[in-house]
Amino acid sequence: MSTRHGPLGRHRTIHARVVDWLGHRIVSGELASGAQLPNEAELAAQLNVSRGGVREAVKALAAKGLVEARPRLGTRVLPREEWNLMDREVIDWYGRIADQEFLADLLELRLMVEPGAARLAAERASAEQIAALERAYAGMADHAAELPEAADAFVEADLAFHLTLLRSSGNELVEQLGRLLEASLHHGLEASSHAPGGVAATLPLHHSVLSAVRAGRPVAAYRAMKKLIEMTADAVARMTPDSGAALRNEESECPL
Repeated sequence: MSTRHGPLGRHRTIHARVVDWLGHRIVSGELASGAQLPNEAELAAQLNVSRGGVREAVKALAAKGLVEARPRLGTRVLPREEWNLMDREVIDWYGRIADQEFLADLLELRLMVEPGAARLAAERASAEQIAALERAYAGMADHAAELPEAADAFVEADLAFHLTLLRSSGNELVEQLGRLLEASLHHGLEASSHAPGGVAATLPLHHSVLSAVRAGRPVAAYRAMKKLIEMTADAVARMTPDSGAALRNEESECPL
């Protein structure tokens, strides 16, 4: 006997699926600022979930600043300046859009943080952390020869490299920032790996960062990471709208 799952699919809990389904549509602009959400009963029927599941999802979205629910007035989408943009799910939803403005903001943030983290890593990284950086780089190099088929594996190795570097800084706040931005960092690396010439241009610079950290050369590590991010930004800037659209999550195609 088949089970009807509605437009939410099978993955994750009901509550998480409803939050994700609505949140992504708000962040993408499909549900624009000021838009009124269908009422609880309508959403429950449309998504094939309980009214309680919808109610809890709306509470979660309200806690993130995306919506405001008012008695007898319903639930409306709040403007972007009200959103908690440092919420991990909001970052993930925003990252799925893969537009130039988001990627530019992300790269600006990385340019502020990662060169300094590389410099600290060259001074503080443990032998275990350097070994982890080496493994991540080796994974990138291996999968680069198998692109585009190995694109997902390449991005995972690239992500491991950057997160390990942030941990290697020895600064707990920098490490926490890496954890917070993991989802958006993943989207940014995915976009840059699809950019024309992106991998060929940046892979040697990853090796330069690794070599500088391994040799304990903080200034060289800073400069290599700065150049890496600047080159990544240039590669992403050359992306066409069609290449960016290809990165969007297929779930956005589900009708509300």
